[in-house]
Amino acid sequence: MKYILVIDHIATGGAERILIDYYHYLKNKGHQPHIFVLSGYAGQSKWTEDIDYITYGSKGDEDNLIKKGIQQLSLYFKLKKLIHEVKPDVIFSFLEKSNLLTIIAPSKAIKIVSVHNVLSIQYTKLKNPQVKKIVYNIIKWMYNKCPNVIAVSKQVKDDLIATFGVQTDNIHIINNYVDRENIRIKAQETIENFTFLPERKYIMNIGRFSDQKAQWKLLKAFALYLKNTNGNVGLVLMGHGEYTTDLQELAKKLQIEKYTTFLPFNVNPYKYMRHAHLFVLSSIYEGFPIVLAEVSSLRIPFLGTHKAIPEEMFDQKKIWEQCIFKSSTLEKDFSTTIHQDEQDLAELIKKGVEDENFRQKILESTAQWEKQNTKIIQFECYDSIAK
Repeated sequence: MKYILVIDHIATGGAERILIDYYHYLKNKGHQPHIFVLSGYAGQSKWTEDIDYITYGSKGDEDNLIKKGIQQLSLYFKLKKLIHEVKPDVIFSFLEKSNLLTIIAPSKAIKIVSVHNVLSIQYTKLKNPQVKKIVYNIIKWMYNKCPNVIAVSKQVKDDLIATFGVQTDNIHIINNYVDRENIRIKAQETIENFTFLPERKYIMNIGRFSDQKAQWKLLKAFALYLKNTNGNVGLVLMGHGEYTTDLQELAKKLQIEKYTTFLPFNVNPYKYMRHAHLFVLSSIYEGFPIVLAEVSSLRIPFLGTHKAIPEEMFDQKKIWEQCIFKSSTLEKDFSTTIHQDEQDLAELIKKGVEDENFRQKILESTAQWEKQNTKIIQFECYDSIAK
C-alpha cells in the first residue's frame, strides 16, 4: 500500500517521533510511505537522515496574516500535487494544520487524522471571541467530516466530544507507546557532557521550553522544596525553545542555579533519563505525552499536572489522583512569585522524592499499562483503521 504521512513540522516532539517510527514500520512491512512536512527543510532534524521519501511544503511559518493565508493555500496545492503523483491508498496526518489540509485535500484514499492535545486548553490563548468561535467551528467541522479520528488519550476524546461536538463513533483512542527494549539498550550508552553525582537524587523534565510545557512552575516548586532539604537533590531540564534564556534567568533569581542543569535536546535522552529519581511533567496540557511512555519503560516514578498525566496509565484511580496537582495559573510567569499550584507541586515533589512507599505504588499501579507499552501494538491499531 502507498501512504502519505502529513505533519506540521519535524524538528522534535512526540507526534514527530511517532511519525518517523511509523514510517520505518510501514517500510519494513513492505509498504511505500512518503512524508509531507508543512514547514521545515532538509537537514533540520537528525530523525530524517535515513528517510528516503520526504517533501517539504515551506521552509518556515509566516507571521504576517496575509502571507500566512497565501502560505496555507500554497501548502494545499503542494499536497494536492503530491497526492496526484503518489496516488496513495492512505493519507495519515498528525497535528491540526496537517489534519485540516488532509481532510480538505481531494483524494479517494482512506484518511486518518490524529489529535495529540486537549484542544480546548491548547486554544485558551485565543483571546478574540470571534477568532475563537471561528477556530472552534473549524475544529468541529473537520473532525465530524473525517470518520477516522485518533485521540491519543481518553481526555482528548472526551474534550473533542464535550467541547467540539465530535461524533463518538468517529473517534478511536490509541495511546502513544514506545519501543521499550530499544530504549533500555540506548539508556546504557555513555554520557559525555554531564556527570550525575551518585549522592544526589535527580528530578528531571524533558520537553520544549514553551508556554505549554510551563517549566517555570517546576523551577519555582523545586526552589520551594530545596529550602527544606540538605541539598542532596538536583533538577535537570532537557530541551530547547523560546523560553530557554527566561528559564535560566529565573533559576538565577530563585538562587537554585547551583542545583539546576539545562541540557540541550539529545537524540538519545534515555541515557540521561535512567539517572532520574523522579520525572515531573509541569505541562498545562498534554494529549498523551510520549515522554511518560519512555519514562515508564525505564520504571521511573512520575507525577505532574492533572491535564498532563493520563489516567489510563494507572490501574487505580486513587493512585493517579495522588500523582497529580491542579494547574491553576495558565499564563507564563518568570517572576519569583510562588502561586498555590506551585506550592502544591513542591509538596508533591517532596513525596515523590522521599516517600519510597508512594514511589512503589506509582510503579505498581502503572505496571499493567507498561506490559502493553510497545510500538507494535500502537501501529497494528493504526493498520486496523487503514484496512
